[in-house]
Amino acid sequence: MVDRQYRKLFAAGIINGMGDRFCQIALLALIYRLTGSGFSVGIMLGLRVIPFLVLSPAAGVLITRISRRVLMMTTDLFRGLSALAFLSVHSPEDIWIIYGVSTLLACGEALYAPARKSSIPLLVHPSELLKVNSLEQVMSGLVLVIGAAAGGIISALFGPQAAFILNAASFFTAGLIVRNIAFPPVMKEKISREDSYVKPHYSPSLLDHPNRSRSGMLDCIRASVPLQVVVAFELLVPMLNGIDNVLISVYAVQEFRLGDAGIGLFYAALGAGLVASYAIGHLFSGSLLKGGLVCLLLEGILLMGLSGIYHAWAAVAIYFFISLAGGVGAICLDTLLMRETPLYLQGPLLGMLTAWSQGIIGLSMFGAGVAIEMMEPRMLGLAGGAGFVVISIVISMYYERTRNRKAAGV
Repeated sequence: MVDRQYRKLFAAGIINGMGDRFCQIALLALIYRLTGSGFSVGIMLGLRVIPFLVLSPAAGVLITRISRRVLMMTTDLFRGLSALAFLSVHSPEDIWIIYGVSTLLACGEALYAPARKSSIPLLVHPSELLKVNSLEQVMSGLVLVIGAAAGGIISALFGPQAAFILNAASFFTAGLIVRNIAFPPVMKEKISREDSYVKPHYSPSLLDHPNRSRSGMLDCIRASVPLQVVVAFELLVPMLNGIDNVLISVYAVQEFRLGDAGIGLFYAALGAGLVASYAIGHLFSGSLLKGGLVCLLLEGILLMGLSGIYHAWAAVAIYFFISLAGGVGAICLDTLLMRETPLYLQGPLLGMLTAWSQGIIGLSMFGAGVAIEMMEPRMLGLAGGAGFVVISIVISMYYERTRNRKAAGV
């Protein structure tokens, strides 16, 4: 049975995420309608990532010093008020408002995301981590299935303003739920969990100085080959994720002529795949690392196939399987990270990884926005899929080589 406190965190995440998805779908459609440019979509998505470079590492430090409840409630209130500013966008001359407010919302998310994710090991028993990380994918899937589909319909029927109001209301509601979560303190003594592959032996003083915290994270990564794979994944895969983020709206509107509803339909297919990953994730409980790498390889193959599809419903099906593979891979790698990292280092490490990955994906989205003005969307999608395949092979080769060297005592 999942802990009652985690169930509150799950509920807040569902409400928060659905409102945010309403807003995102409305914004993607609105920008494309106002500018007719994939480059403008890339700019907005890229700007949203910049705050993660600065604030996510700070969030990792804040998590060790202030209440997670206060941090998450404050960011929900801030984002709720900021989202209301989208109501003033009416013409192409107002595009700067979208860019500015999107950046502010990203500032809140950069602080919120590491605090939320690092709360999971505190609220559930270590033996439940795989199950809970599977539920996290279900949450993301429900947000996409309901939030994206409903967001596209609401935007098409009532205009984007309705989606913006719902987004603000969702932040306020989620903040009230978080207010009632009882977060246990992180003990500073040594932590040694039975399910951890690497027994942590770092000093509690890591919490007291940022340089020591960084040193502890590096020591932890050096001691664990699986954790090195997770870090490599977080550094390399986001280089290509920006292509997918930009292409999904371009595919829906330009290639398949489905309009706003098409964007919502594609995101709903992604959500359905994430929900389905819950039923498959447990099959990799004994081989988390291999499961993550195999799923990354499958994602690349499916993305390459998507670039050659010309029937809308076939594209919907492929998006479902892309998301299914991605969801299972995320379950495996998130559980691996939580098992390999001491509890008192998870906040700083997650903050740093979030900053790295989001910074890289921001550059990727900006680059995809530029590239889509110079080449066919389908060719760009083919290149992105091939990149996933190459990364999965390179990481697998690194893991096998490093593991063999350690086994040989080199």
